Amino acid sequence: MSLFADAARMEKQNIPFAMVIITESRGSAPRHDGQMLVMPEGNILGTVGGGMMERKVIDEALVALQDGKSRLFHGRMTRNGQDAVGSDCGGAMSVFISVHGVRPRLLLVGGGHVNRAIAHAASALNFNLLVTDIYAPNLQAGDFPAGTSLLLSHSFADALKEIVPDENTYVVIATNSSDLEVVSLLMGYPCRYLGLLASRRKVHTFTQHFMASGLTSSQLAPLRAPIGFDIGAETPEEIAISVLAEILQVKNGASGMLLDCTSDCLSVTGETA
Repeated sequence: MSLFADAARMEKQNIPFAMVIITESRGSAPRHDGQMLVMPEGNILGTVGGGMMERKVIDEALVALQDGKSRLFHGRMTRNGQDAVGSDCGGAMSVFISVHGVRPRLLLVGGGHVNRAIAHAASALNFNLLVTDIYAPNLQAGDFPAGTSLLLSHSFADALKEIVPDENTYVVIATNSSDLEVVSLLMGYPCRYLGLLASRRKVHTFTQHFMASGLTSSQLAPLRAPIGFDIGAETPEEIAISVLAEILQVKNGASGMLLDCTSDCLSVTGETA
């Protein structure tokens, strides 16, 4: 299997890796052309020449994976001076390190009408989609976009133990009758976004329940409910757009404010307003 086939497989499975490609080399560099894949554990596929240069490149790739950002690295095969890697060959190399397989995960708890619509709307937004339910008819593959992972479990507690939501997970809860249980379970996970699809009355009831059980306002703060922007949404498809807009606001660190036209905007005729 070629290196690029390995990369395509890991990208599809959302397995994090860094791809290293030599972009320039001079003098006695170990290689003048080559690619390498670096996994978060430090394992590699391929090579950019070995030695101290490759060790330094692997270190840089691991930092890139941790930051989630691609980078350019320059190394000189000397022991001293700028970009020195600690060897004596005298050559130099530049590599581009690109980060892959770190798509955010969108976890939809409950496979009903709204979460199905959210899955379809989110399929073009570079999320790793996962839907879980305890009711098999809600997890028919034909109801979800291709590539969606479907997890049927005996209980939501079992499902979450298998999924293990993390800081890169965005969660929408919309079950038939298990919302309170699921919210209670998910409060212990460090989700990037934790949202409950519910009416204001239901949210008030849940809040009273949690406060009576001893939780404080600060402990409840991670839960967003009701979710979505107020756009008058009524259909599952409209609600999906509303909810995803809020999720993207959180993901992108945006204000969510309207993009009001100012004097710097262009009019419909292409002239400055």
